[in-house]
Amino acid sequence: MRREDLAAVVDAVKGPTDRFVRESRVRTCLLVNGAGQVLAQYGFTKSYEVVNVASLAAAAHAAAGALAKMTEAGGWTHLHNQGKDRQLFLAPFRTPVETLVLVAIFDDESSLGVVQFFYERLVGEVRALPALQAVAPIETQAAFERDLEAGIGQVLPTEADGGG
Repeated sequence: MRREDLAAVVDAVKGPTDRFVRESRVRTCLLVNGAGQVLAQYGFTKSYEVVNVASLAAAAHAAAGALAKMTEAGGWTHLHNQGKDRQLFLAPFRTPVETLVLVAIFDDESSLGVVQFFYERLVGEVRALPALQAVAPIETQAAFERDLEAGIGQVLPTEADGGG
């Protein structure tokens, strides 16, 4: 996603992402594209957390996609990990212009079924956003790196504001 498109996309996904967080009762949420460019975040307190989770989410998406292709298993729908106190839900979805990946971390205030239900609603809302109907492609590696940094700067919490 190009820097010129980023502000409009970040603004557009804010409402659906905020609704998802509120309705699903997740504690932490991140929406990134396949390259790890941050489009929305909630619940992070430090910028390095956002950067790390965004890059790991993009890597997990790429790895799961490659494994699915290699094993002829088709695409993947989501990854779920249930820990002692928190659960992780990681799920990709296509928009008209690119694949986005949602990372949601929740505790016993929610459940996997609730998160999945509101994830489906989020997907429908985001896919319909005019800002995600046509985005100009990135032409060079330098432009890609510049635009990736712009995405991180667009939605990261600052140490001064306490994040989230």
